[in-house]
Amino acid sequence: MRADPECAAMTGNHLTKHHLTTAGFSLAVLAALCLSPSLLGDRVSEAVRGLDAADPGSLWIAGIAFAVASLGGALAWRAALRASGSPLPVVDASARYAVGCGLNAVAPAHVGSAARIALFGRVTDGGCWAVGGAAAVVGATRTVWLGALIAIGSMGGVLPRWPLLVIGAIVAGSALLAFGSQRFSLPSRANQVLIAFRSLASSRRDLAAIAGWTLLGAAAKVAAATAVGSAFGIDNPLRAAFVVVPAIELAAILPLTPGNIGLASAAVALALGSQGVDSQTALSAGIAFGGVELLTGMAIGAAGALALAGPWVRPYVRVALAGTATTVAAIAFGATVLLPAV
Repeated sequence: MRADPECAAMTGNHLTKHHLTTAGFSLAVLAALCLSPSLLGDRVSEAVRGLDAADPGSLWIAGIAFAVASLGGALAWRAALRASGSPLPVVDASARYAVGCGLNAVAPAHVGSAARIALFGRVTDGGCWAVGGAAAVVGATRTVWLGALIAIGSMGGVLPRWPLLVIGAIVAGSALLAFGSQRFSLPSRANQVLIAFRSLASSRRDLAAIAGWTLLGAAAKVAAATAVGSAFGIDNPLRAAFVVVPAIELAAILPLTPGNIGLASAAVALALGSQGVDSQTALSAGIAFGGVELLTGMAIGAAGALALAGPWVRPYVRVALAGTATTVAAIAFGATVLLPAV
C-alpha cells in the first residue's frame, strides 16, 4: 500500500501551526460565553436557563444518535476507500474519522475534515489525493439524502426549493465525473482523485454500501433532532426534525465557530420557530442540540485519538483512561437521569 506522506505531512504541519491555535482561542471564547451567557443578551440567557426543563434521558438518546451518525460517516468513508483499492480495518477507519469529528467539534472552518484527510492519507494508496476523491464521493451521496429531506420540508412550504437545484447540479456533476472519467486518460493526480468515482460507476455493490452508510448517518441525525425536540416537549418532534436537519446541514457549509455551535443553534431555533414552537423553547432546543453535538464530537474524538495512539501507549494507561471515561459517563448518566427519577 503506497501512501502519500508528503501530502499528509504538509497538512499535519499546517494544522499544528495554525489551526490548533485557532481551536484553542475559539474554545476559550466559547467557554467564556458558556460561563456568562448574559454576554449574548437577555434572550440567550433565558434560553440557557430553559435547559433545566429538558428531559435528560432524551438528550442522552440524542448523544447516542450523534455517535451513530459519526459511525455511519466513518463506514461510508471506509467503503469509498475500499472502492478506490485501499481497504482498511473497521476500527482503524473509525478512529481516524473520529479524530476529525473531535477537531471539527473544537475548531472552526472544517479543520477536522482537513485532519481527517491527512490521517487517512497516511495509510491509503494514492495518499491525500485519493482520500479527497473518496470524501467527495461520500459528500455527493450525502447530498442525495439531504435533497430528500429538503424536498420533504419544501412540500410543506417550510424550506425553499432553490437548494434542490444546487443539489441536482452536484449529483449530475458527480455522475458525469463517474462515467466520463472512464473515457479519458488523465494526469496522475487527477486520476487518483477520480478513482473512487470511476469505481462506483462500475460497481453497484460499492455504490450501495456508500449509500447505505450515508443513509444511516442521515437517519441518525434525524433521530438526534427528534430526541432533542422530545426533550423539550415539542409536538410531533419527528416532523420538526425533518425541517431542522436540512437547516443545520445548510448552516454547516461554512462553520465559523467550534462545532458550528452558534450557527447550528440559530438554525435549529429558526426551523422550530417556523413550525410554531415559541421562540424561547426553540432557542433552548437549539442550544441543547448544539451542545450535545459538541460534547459527543469531543468524546468520540478523544476515543479515536486513544485508539490511534494505542501502539505508543502502555496497555495499563489505555485501560486506565478507558476506565476513567466509562466511570465519568456512568456518573453523569446517573446524576442526570437516574437520580431525578428516584
